Amino acid sequence: MSERAETAARGIHLAGASGSAGERRPSWAQIRAALAADRAHWHRRGHGSATLRRGYHAVWLYRLSRYSHERGWRMAAWLLWLVNGWWTGADIPPSSRIAGGLFLPYPHGAVIAGAVGHDVAFGLQASIGGLLKEPDQDIGGGPGLPVLGDGVVLEAGAIVLGAVLVADRARIGPRTIILKDVQIGETVMPQPWRPLPGRGAAA
Repeated sequence: MSERAETAARGIHLAGASGSAGERRPSWAQIRAALAADRAHWHRRGHGSATLRRGYHAVWLYRLSRYSHERGWRMAAWLLWLVNGWWTGADIPPSSRIAGGLFLPYPHGAVIAGAVGHDVAFGLQASIGGLLKEPDQDIGGGPGLPVLGDGVVLEAGAIVLGAVLVADRARIGPRTIILKDVQIGETVMPQPWRPLPGRGAAA
C-alpha cells in the first residue's frame, strides 16, 4: 500500500469511519471524548472558554449530526446540519469524518467536506471540498473529497479541493488553493504578491 493510501486510511480510522458496522457507529462516550479534545485544542491556542463561542457550537452541532448519521437517523442528521448552517454559517455535512481536536474559531463561510485528522485548525473561511471534474475518485474522504492528516493548519482563506491528501503537520498559507498532495510537515504559501501598473502609470 502506498504512503498516500496508508495516511488516508489512518485518517478515516481516526475520524471514526472504519469498515465494520460496529466501528462505524460511534458511542456517545466517543462523541464526548471528541468534544473534550475540541475544547482542549481551543484552550491550547489561548482562546479561553469554548463553550460560548459560535465556532465551538458549529463543531458541537456537527458531532451530533455525525452521531445521528452513523446511527441511521438520517433525517435528524440533516436537520442538525441545517440548524448548524443557520446558527453558525458553517457547512459541515454529517457525512464528513472529523477526528477530535477540531479548532474552528471563525465558522461563518467555512466548508468542511472530507476526512480530517486529529488537532486540525481552520482559519477564517478556510475550506475543504470537492471538484466536479473528479467526482468518483475516493482516497478516504469520500468521492472526490480531500483527506487532512493530524495537526494540519489551514490559514485564513486556504482551500483544499479534490481527492488530495494533506499529510500530517502540513501548513497551508493564507488564500492558498491546494489541488495536489502536500507532504508531511510541508508549508505551502501563495504566490508572492506583486504590484501591477495602474491605469495612470507611466510607460
